[in-house]
Amino acid sequence: MASTSITCISSTLDDLQALENGYPEFPNWPQKYLRRKLRHLRTFLLCARKYSNDDVQLPFDNKKNQANNHHASLEALAVRIGEAIPKWAKEIQSSYQPWKVVHHLEKDLGSFEQEICEWYVVFLGSSSRQSSNSVVRKDDLMEFMDSLLENLVNFRPKSRLAHQVRLIKALEEKLAFMKNFIRFLTLHDVENTELGPLLVHTEAVAINAAGLSYKFQFKKGFGSPEDIKESISELPQKIFPVEPQVLETCMQALIASKLSRQSYGDTDEHILRDFYHSLLCNLWEILKHGTCPVILRQLQMFYEGLDSLRNILKEKPKEFDEKVRDPTRVVKCYGGDFISPLSLNAIKDAIQAKDMDIVCSELSEIIKLIDAVITEKCPESSSFNFPKTNGLGFVDSLLKKMMDVTSSEAGSIALIDHPIQKVQEELVCLRSLLRKIVGLQNEDEEVQGIWNRIVGVAYRIEFLIDSLITGNIIDSSSMSIHSILAEMNIIKAAALKICDSERPGGKVKEVTKRFNHMPQEGSKPIVNDVVVGFEDETASIINGLRHGSCQVKIVSIVGMPGQGKTTLARKVYNSSSVTSYFHKRAWCTVSQVYHKRNLLFEILTCIESKLPEDVFKMGEEDLALEVKRHLLKNRYLIVLDDVWDIDAWNGLEASFPDDRNGSRVILTSRLRGVAPQDKLDHEPYSLRQLTPNETWDLLKLKLYPGQDLAPPELCEIRQQVVEMCQGLPLTVVILAGILSRMDRYGWKEAVEGLSSRNVSSTEQCTATLELSYKHLPDTLKACFLYFGAFPEDREHNTKRLISLWVAEGFVQKTHLKRSEDVGNDYLMELISRSLVIVSKPRSIDGVKACRIHDLLYEFCVTKAKEEKLLQQVRRYDDFSAFTVPCYPRRLCIIDSKLEHFDNLRLFSPAIRSLLLFSHDEDSISFDLRFIFHIIKLVRVLDLSQIGLDPFPREVELLVHLRYLAILGRGKISLPSSVCNLPNLETLIWRNSSTHRSVSLPDTIWNLKKLRHLQLIDEVDKHYCFFFPRHNLDNSSQLRDLDFLSCLSLDPEENISKLLRKFPNIRKLRCSVNLKPDVQYHVVMDCLSQLESLSLSCVIYGGDRYQLDFQFPLTIKKLTLSYFRMPWSKMAAIGNLPNLEVLKLLKQAFEGEIWEMEVEKFPKVCFLKLASLNIAKWTASSEYDEQDYFPGLQKLVLDRCGALQEIPSCLRNSSALEIIEVSKCPNCTSSLEEIQEEQRSNGNTDLKILIS
Repeated sequence: MASTSITCISSTLDDLQALENGYPEFPNWPQKYLRRKLRHLRTFLLCARKYSNDDVQLPFDNKKNQANNHHASLEALAVRIGEAIPKWAKEIQSSYQPWKVVHHLEKDLGSFEQEICEWYVVFLGSSSRQSSNSVVRKDDLMEFMDSLLENLVNFRPKSRLAHQVRLIKALEEKLAFMKNFIRFLTLHDVENTELGPLLVHTEAVAINAAGLSYKFQFKKGFGSPEDIKESISELPQKIFPVEPQVLETCMQALIASKLSRQSYGDTDEHILRDFYHSLLCNLWEILKHGTCPVILRQLQMFYEGLDSLRNILKEKPKEFDEKVRDPTRVVKCYGGDFISPLSLNAIKDAIQAKDMDIVCSELSEIIKLIDAVITEKCPESSSFNFPKTNGLGFVDSLLKKMMDVTSSEAGSIALIDHPIQKVQEELVCLRSLLRKIVGLQNEDEEVQGIWNRIVGVAYRIEFLIDSLITGNIIDSSSMSIHSILAEMNIIKAAALKICDSERPGGKVKEVTKRFNHMPQEGSKPIVNDVVVGFEDETASIINGLRHGSCQVKIVSIVGMPGQGKTTLARKVYNSSSVTSYFHKRAWCTVSQVYHKRNLLFEILTCIESKLPEDVFKMGEEDLALEVKRHLLKNRYLIVLDDVWDIDAWNGLEASFPDDRNGSRVILTSRLRGVAPQDKLDHEPYSLRQLTPNETWDLLKLKLYPGQDLAPPELCEIRQQVVEMCQGLPLTVVILAGILSRMDRYGWKEAVEGLSSRNVSSTEQCTATLELSYKHLPDTLKACFLYFGAFPEDREHNTKRLISLWVAEGFVQKTHLKRSEDVGNDYLMELISRSLVIVSKPRSIDGVKACRIHDLLYEFCVTKAKEEKLLQQVRRYDDFSAFTVPCYPRRLCIIDSKLEHFDNLRLFSPAIRSLLLFSHDEDSISFDLRFIFHIIKLVRVLDLSQIGLDPFPREVELLVHLRYLAILGRGKISLPSSVCNLPNLETLIWRNSSTHRSVSLPDTIWNLKKLRHLQLIDEVDKHYCFFFPRHNLDNSSQLRDLDFLSCLSLDPEENISKLLRKFPNIRKLRCSVNLKPDVQYHVVMDCLSQLESLSLSCVIYGGDRYQLDFQFPLTIKKLTLSYFRMPWSKMAAIGNLPNLEVLKLLKQAFEGEIWEMEVEKFPKVCFLKLASLNIAKWTASSEYDEQDYFPGLQKLVLDRCGALQEIPSCLRNSSALEIIEVSKCPNCTSSLEEIQEEQRSNGNTDLKILIS
């Protein structure tokens, strides 16, 4: 009867899945909830199958037994379930009201739950009373465990607490191990009869687990939830057998499996993979809790090898031939012998029982066997898959690092027994060879091979040196100094042979601009292409074409890929006002691969409809003269579309005569610097993104040209489409192409399943973005792809982003510039290439925050993985499928549930960067101490979104760490272990507590390489670091510190003594603590390099005090808030000779009248006044008005409600460009006077924005 019920339930589950697939508009969770309940029911029946013919009765009390006698047998319960299932199936198949189905099935299922729980108790009691010689059918047990494990995998705790997930996960892994262990043994011809005690033990723990998980998942008053949780937490410890007879069975079975020569069939591979997984899970737990360093190192290597073998089975099944099967069997058996049946305590006993040398010798032999298999069958797994970006730059940075390491005391000691000097000399030679072949590696396979070998050996050298410094033992012969030197000699010989030979295409410039000799077809603009938006831009460009200078001028249109540059140029080109104004018009597409002769042909075919035959025989110089002859004395318009460098203009300029008649050239590009500045008629037009309405209009026109009204199926998806496209025309066009090939009734489902990842993978999009990437210099490629390391739609603080670039080694300092300045140059170059968008500009000349479009983001994610630069893991599915067979250099984990990271079992000793992003950091705490023992080579570690409680001292093992971001989470002091990191350059602390300051330990002065120290608190801007003040005379200076935010200052102490510890700091944010009725003198002029200073005030016990500042003359940007100083104190600020940006915020000064006197602000370009009680702002009549703010370009007034008068000196300021006013209702008339005066002086471009 039970088997009939099982079949019926399986059929019902299939029907339910069919219902989900056929009616996707139904709410999803009720069906999944019912499926979980039915699976639990199926598990129960599988368990009941063994007892269905036994005379087993429920232990009812007398009353209950009388009332429910007909339910007392297991068979009767199975009959009731069997009778109910057809009714459920019929209702599921016929009902269109899923909630009604849920209600009915819940009611029926609820009637069985009490009995099922009581039957589990009976089953467990019966199982525990069985003798070890009882018969247990292995196949039935395996089917039962498969069903039970499916329930555990799909477990969903109602409270969503991480500890509940971990309880069930631990239970699942231990049960899976026992199941896979049994299957592994039977795969090696171990008979069921030999496994009797093991099967009896496993059945008992499985029944216990099934009953507990049933109660835990569907709590219906079956005991206290805490009791159930306690029972579940204890159960994993009972799964591994401890009874002598069962242990003896395990050991005998393993011995028998070693002797077996059974060949594996293709169908057996999944059993091997499953056993590998379980073996790795168990080994991981042993590694986490082990204490013997020697054996742990061997076990780590064993783990690494097993993981690689598992991945060969998983990803390269064709490689699993007899050469792999035979050593794999030995590895698995010995691995099972060493780990499988033993608990952690048992393995400790085993280690104590054996001589340590014997244990290590056995493991060493296994590891060698694994290495041999991996090297032969998967060579890319046994060597480093190094990044493909900027190989030459990496070699340069490695050489510099080798010089620094060998000159340092710690490095000299660690490398004293290794001939590093010889390696360095050989690498210098290989680097010179790289210089000779740079630019050819993409044109010649042999050259590419040499290039890859040189860069690859450089990465191995780095790994070796860093491992030796950390004290890691390198056991692999391929990683020894001598093997590396031998390989370098072989590479050098091959490279010299190539350099001495004549290579085809040696001139890089010619190679990158090779061409077809016939003009390109189809390069003329498409007249009827759909155009939406850009009305203002179109009008402005046309105005510039028809008016202005008489000389030939260039109008430049720039924007990111797919933003509509060509479309806008076409719109202008075909405008009636343009066609009627210019005598001659020509359009040619330049692109990356072009030839001057082709471009001249394109121009000629546009300006002359009929060309004589001899023109086609002309050389390049004659064609240039022919173009010039046709353009002479004509007002012409030439469009050069898709220009990639200034050479295109330089090559054609001579053909464009300047008759001073207003001729123009339109140039479109992704780059800003492709047109000479002296030829520009206007700043390049940087295209904006489409508005939501423009996005919608473009989609409608693409799908339904000429129709005003869109069908309801399209209107229904309007919001999703607008959000997905993010104002990029290319995305709209691609999406329209996808939808146009589908039935419109499926659009909603299609759009819900689409993402920017789907769109970016289309051929059209990939080709467009790939072009921009290929055109990047090698130094910028890694910086650009690094945007793929973060969550989607992230806004990046530029300081933090550049600090990451520096830590990653993408940016190197020069003789003239600090690394931060070089990084800023790189960012501005990416912006100028329209790959990065400015989301928050600085007050003047800079970028505070930036982002990239979703399409570019998806490209970065994909390309970064392809180039081996970094690997991103996001969503739960990515975690479950994640493997690390090839030493990922950088791993970025992006997931809203970071408990998945806890299950990732990250084992990648070569990893250099680990970035973790989460949205639920307040609910999860992690213990990463064990991980720190593995990732000793890491240089970038971002833990700012996960809690570490307590913070592990093991962080000091990470001696190569350059960048560390951590979450404060209630802590009031920085762990002293952080200050034992000799290479730390960036330290970021995210606050999540209510404490006002974080105390830094005395050892903070040991961080001699520290460049960036930041405390992030989005709520309390006064939150700051408190540096140790005692013994400052004997403390080291932080000479490299460039940026510090935020420093707590107490003017009652010797501020100068503390500040002198940061002699080269350029950007500083401080909080000054003041007490009432005290005279303060804050002297800061000792900071001779300081450029940006932000000061806020915390007043204790009142607001009356005397305060004077002495600022360094180097300051360019100054921000003050909460000081409540009188306006008379402005003299200390007003004449700072280099001050360019001044922000007076939130009661920085108090008083209704600010009369400027001696303070002239000679270089201030930007001024912001916010939340001040000022009413009247004037300039002294004793001085010339033009002396005040002579260079002011932008004025911002915010929430100065009492302000009525603005100084008249601004009326005649020729530099003033914009005034932004918000919530200042009383100064309107004064602003109007300023604007009127400016207009009368000829400044019609002044903008006054009032909100």
